Amino acid sequence: MMSRLGIFGGMFDPVHEGHLEVARYAKELLHLDCVKLIPCNIPNHRTPAYCSAAHRLAMLELVTKNEFGIEVDDTELRKATVSYSLETVKVMRANTVADSIVFILGMDSFNSIISWFDWEELFSICSFFVLGRSEARVNREVSQAIGLSERVTNDVAKFFQSNSGKIFVADEFDFDLSSTEVRMKLKRNLSVGESLDERVFQYIQKENLYQ
Repeated sequence: MMSRLGIFGGMFDPVHEGHLEVARYAKELLHLDCVKLIPCNIPNHRTPAYCSAAHRLAMLELVTKNEFGIEVDDTELRKATVSYSLETVKVMRANTVADSIVFILGMDSFNSIISWFDWEELFSICSFFVLGRSEARVNREVSQAIGLSERVTNDVAKFFQSNSGKIFVADEFDFDLSSTEVRMKLKRNLSVGESLDERVFQYIQKENLYQ
């Protein structure tokens, strides 16, 4: 059987249960050997992190300690320049024996993909696992630019018939939680309920983060 690596990037500011649910869901549905959570240092398409790279990495390490097949990769944190997805995937491709690399992202992010740095080349070195609610759709401009109809499938076997260029849209996954919402609650001393792993919550309290 071919080896399969999932990569899931983001600010993880802070890492919350939604992030972990995404990683677990992708790993189970696609039978991935490993999912790497890749925190970004200097983003290209979003605002900078509220919390330092060291704190975000520490929180990720706490929650992945007992997660089989889900681990943290600090590739982007070691860069002092803007992180481009293409460059990160190339690093993963060079440093792994995986036959297939699957880029995990949400529908909102995917709908901006044609504005990404050298996005066409990205399709030649990985495939995409796109999470969106049932009403979410790839917008028309992106669909036409990437040739969506030739790439998209909801069949796992067909998805891995090629090692790159395929798109799997998972529209049954529904976990509505954002780091922005978590930060707001922390700042206002509101309950975050089960949104955060207890170890992350204790770390945030200890380090007095997001106040």
